[in-house]
Amino acid sequence: MSKFRSMVNEVAWILGVICLAGGLLLRLLALGHIYLAVSPRGSFLLAAVLFLCTLATGELGKAPAGG
Repeated sequence: MSKFRSMVNEVAWILGVICLAGGLLLRLLALGHIYLAVSPRGSFLLAAVLFLCTLATGELGKAPAGG
């Protein structure tokens, strides 16, 4: 189970970084007057959700086992 949590944590973190970089790239393109049909807001929101998933997965690993 800890291997699965570690994998989810790593994948969510990597996707969060990719979404953050994509959002920044879209924002920089807009500053250069190159407009695409997408908004960077969605990318930033997805990045925030993925980073929250990473934090929650880390806290889940610290929780005591049992019921």
